[in-house]
Amino acid sequence: MKLKLFKWMQGVNTSKNTLLFLHGMGGTGAIWRPIAAQLEETYACLAPDQRGHGESRPIPANEAGQFHAMDYALDVEKLIEAEVSGPLTIIGHSMGVRTGLALTSLYAKKDASKVKGLIAVDIGITSQWGGGIGQPLSDFISKLPLSFSSRSLMRDYLFTHCPDPAIAQYLSAVAKNQATVSGEAESWIFPFDHESLVQTIEQANQARIPEWLLETANAGIKVLFLRGANSRVWQKADYESQKLEFAHPLIQFEEWENCGHGLPFEQRARFVERIKEFTSYSPEP
Repeated sequence: MKLKLFKWMQGVNTSKNTLLFLHGMGGTGAIWRPIAAQLEETYACLAPDQRGHGESRPIPANEAGQFHAMDYALDVEKLIEAEVSGPLTIIGHSMGVRTGLALTSLYAKKDASKVKGLIAVDIGITSQWGGGIGQPLSDFISKLPLSFSSRSLMRDYLFTHCPDPAIAQYLSAVAKNQATVSGEAESWIFPFDHESLVQTIEQANQARIPEWLLETANAGIKVLFLRGANSRVWQKADYESQKLEFAHPLIQFEEWENCGHGLPFEQRARFVERIKEFTSYSPEP
């Protein structure tokens, strides 16, 4: 399907220095705007709404139920082919990591020079659902009301019922008030289709993340994994074991203190600087 795309660039074309941001489950491309604002003078910053999210809805009838990570990646591949003329760096958060690795595996097979690297933020490699809260999160999403009559009621519900406070904060940030005129009754809604998210979680275990990761690195595409030390999604024990299991010259692991699953937004300034460092790095020939 055709995706809604946000573009932020100040005279930078997509023949070089292109960043492609992939949001987490329940988010939209717009969530990356504060980060892109600090990068757009040097980089062409692109951020799509992935299928079932934001304005990339509704799902076409002939694609109903297709929420495998590769379905997400094929959407983004079409976007890249239409929008990006040079190599790019992919930055994925949570669900966006699965999309990103499916995508890099595609380019590893057909044109590895198209992708300079992938920054993969806070999701496990071999863990069930990519993290520790898959089933509780699916249960939460399936019961999440479609709307709330006030922001305070919405936040109270999220922080009482969501299995991870970082995800609750993330959903609170992306929620929008449908009231368009001052004085109208509030109606806070989320920018996603609830059933799409449930199916995305259910199909997450079909993602071949270890295989895609090794295909990516063996094709010469570097990968940086970041974990928030307080994350409930990527468990500490899983992180430590996977760091050993996937030791490779082009796969890096970093754990950041004082943040959780929302690492890019909790540590925005540091994250921006890390993107700059990562994109300027070149491995030894």
